[in-house]
Amino acid sequence: MDMQERKYKIKETFNDAAEGYDKPALRFFSAAAEHLASSMRFAGNEHALDVAAGTGSVALACAQRLGTGHVTAIDLSDGMLAKAKVKAQEQQLTNLDFLCLDIEASNLTADSFDAACCGFGIFFLPDMELGFKAIAKLVKPGGAIGISSFTGAVMEPLSQKFIERILTYGVAMPSLSWKRLDSVEKIRTLYQSAGLERLHTQTYQVGYHLAGFEDWWDILWYSGFRGLLSQLSSSDLVRFRQAHQEEIELLVDEQGIWLNVDIIISVGYRPV
Repeated sequence: MDMQERKYKIKETFNDAAEGYDKPALRFFSAAAEHLASSMRFAGNEHALDVAAGTGSVALACAQRLGTGHVTAIDLSDGMLAKAKVKAQEQQLTNLDFLCLDIEASNLTADSFDAACCGFGIFFLPDMELGFKAIAKLVKPGGAIGISSFTGAVMEPLSQKFIERILTYGVAMPSLSWKRLDSVEKIRTLYQSAGLERLHTQTYQVGYHLAGFEDWWDILWYSGFRGLLSQLSSSDLVRFRQAHQEEIELLVDEQGIWLNVDIIISVGYRPV
C-alpha cells in the first residue's frame, strides 16, 4: 500500500467512525486532551496548531485555555471536523477554526505558530519522522510541540482478544500504528530526529470500567478498529460479534469491564 492509499484508508475509516467518536465509552479521548492541553503550559495569547484534530477534543481544550489566543485545527477527515465544529458552537468557543488539510501537503507557513499539538495522531503518519519534522517547522523557535500516545498495553486484554479473534477470519492485519510510539524511548528518538529539545514526558492512567460489552463494541466500531471490522462480510460480522461478546463477558466483574488506557503526554521545544 503506497502512502496516498494509506492516507485514503485512514480518512475513510475516521469518516465512518465520526458518528460515534464522542460516545461515552470513548471518553478517554477527552480526558487525555485535558492532560495534553494542560501540559502545553499556555500563557493564554498563543496561536496554536492542532494536527489530526479529529472531533476537536484537543483543539477545544486548548481554546478554553487561550483567552486571547487562537487555535487552528486540521485533519484529513471532513466528517470528524464537522463534529468538532458543532462541539465548538455548543461550547460557544469562537477562538478556533477548522481546516481539512494534509499536514504533509499543506501550504502552512514555517514559524507561523507559537505551539503545536497532536492527540493520538502522529503514529498514523505514513512517514512519521518526516511528518513530525513538518509540524515542528511550523512552530516558532522556543515554541512547544506536544503529543499524546498510548503505551503498548493499551486496552489489554480486551484489544488482544479482539485481535486474536479477528485474525481467525483472515483479516489483513496491518502493523498496529500506536506501537510506533508506545514508549518514552521511541518518543525521545522522534523528538531528537526533529531537532527538538527539553523533552518532558508524563504517563497517565485515563482508563475506567465499561458497563458491559456494548460499551466495548462502541470503542471498536467508532475508532481505528473500524477499519479491521469493515473487512468482514455482514454474516461474518454477526458471527464475530457474538463470539467476541462471549469471551469479553468472561472479564466482567462487579464494577464492569476494566478498560486500561495508559497514555504518555510528551512536550518538547524548538531551539531558540
